[in-house]
Amino acid sequence: MEDIYFRRKIDCQLKEWFNDKGHSPAVIYGIRQCGKSESIKHFAKNNYKYVNHVDFWKTPNAISAFETSLDVNAIVKSLSALFPSFKFVPHETVLILDEVQDCPKARLALKFFKEDGRFDVIASGSYIGLNIDTNGVAKPSGSEDLFEMKTMDFEEFLWALGYDDSQINNLLGYFRKKIEVPKAIHDQMKQLFNEYVCVGGYPEAVLKFIQTNSYFESFKKVKSLIIDIKGDPSKRLNAEKKPLYTATEVARIQKVFDLIASFIVEDNHRFVMSKISGNSYQRDDAVTYLLNSSVAFKANNVQIPSLPLGVRKIEGDFKLFYADIGIMVNVLGYDTIQGILNDKLGMNKGYLYEAIVADSLYKANIPLYYFGKDSGLEVDLVISYKSEATLIETKTKTGNTKSSKTIMKKPDHYGKTKLIKIGDYNVSEEGDIITIPHYLVFALGKQL
Repeated sequence: MEDIYFRRKIDCQLKEWFNDKGHSPAVIYGIRQCGKSESIKHFAKNNYKYVNHVDFWKTPNAISAFETSLDVNAIVKSLSALFPSFKFVPHETVLILDEVQDCPKARLALKFFKEDGRFDVIASGSYIGLNIDTNGVAKPSGSEDLFEMKTMDFEEFLWALGYDDSQINNLLGYFRKKIEVPKAIHDQMKQLFNEYVCVGGYPEAVLKFIQTNSYFESFKKVKSLIIDIKGDPSKRLNAEKKPLYTATEVARIQKVFDLIASFIVEDNHRFVMSKISGNSYQRDDAVTYLLNSSVAFKANNVQIPSLPLGVRKIEGDFKLFYADIGIMVNVLGYDTIQGILNDKLGMNKGYLYEAIVADSLYKANIPLYYFGKDSGLEVDLVISYKSEATLIETKTKTGNTKSSKTIMKKPDHYGKTKLIKIGDYNVSEEGDIITIPHYLVFALGKQL
């Protein structure tokens, strides 16, 4: 990205990992192009004297270094032969393994690097969650510290624009005290959040926007990333270098990707599996591919909106969302950007802003659910917040919260719940109801 580095939240996580003297090799996973490699290389450059970088996609011959032996000395010897510039100095060297899922034995070797202790290893991959054929190689267990990385959230977007911690902490102070954000700041943040929604959180798209101040240029960048995402299943190979998925399976995965936007704009936003071809197992596999490759995330319906939400979820009843709001806006078309900026989305605004709120909560690492009954009682999203079941209403303005109020009035039936209204509001709190603007949703993850 032209030597411009955007500060990311993984930076702090990696620093904490580095300072933990008993750390295992790190494995960072997440959707393609979310910035994993850039963050790892930036961190390595600032914390190690010697940085050895292997990308199993760009240099597949590096796989041979892990084929004959998992002994660290043997691996170091093989890598040094393949890459003469590599230097392995104990306690001063980091080995970076990009797209590690393409070399199952390299990931298995992390256990032996942990036991050896002389060299740090940071591995990354976009498809670590996939059930890829490893040709008999045992799956790794333990001996690695896992980190999930997502595309940029609104706070990281503010960092990219030049906002510092003191300015953001000042903003967070209004949320913590539950007092109104001053109008000048409030209006500015609303405008910046709209920009963020239009651009999305892919670092390349954000960079393009900052460099050109053009939504169309960032839109084109996201479009190209979507083409890559949809084409990736056809590029995946098994251990024998044959296609991992048949043409039919690839088409089914791509169909699920396209249907996500279609169902978000439906009245209840639920994903209907019957719209996918194939039997139930094939449909599940297509959805699971997008979930495990971090392209999408889901919110399951729950039997009742009461803790613990995880054990109350209904497996076959869920909403699917793209893992970056920029994808959603791009799929809907460039006119959506104009609608967001000019506040002229009309009837489409409600469904889009539910996706926007879901995106912000997902990037805040808050597990998402929703509550819906055939009777019409439905709440957009449900989360656990400060150890309490919390209903989330994503009204763009002062919308109807009848369902939430019905649930809150019947704690004996639905359990005790609180409500957070997210929309075109300022900050306020009244009893068990908190109201916040869209740009402060990321703050909910700060208090978990």
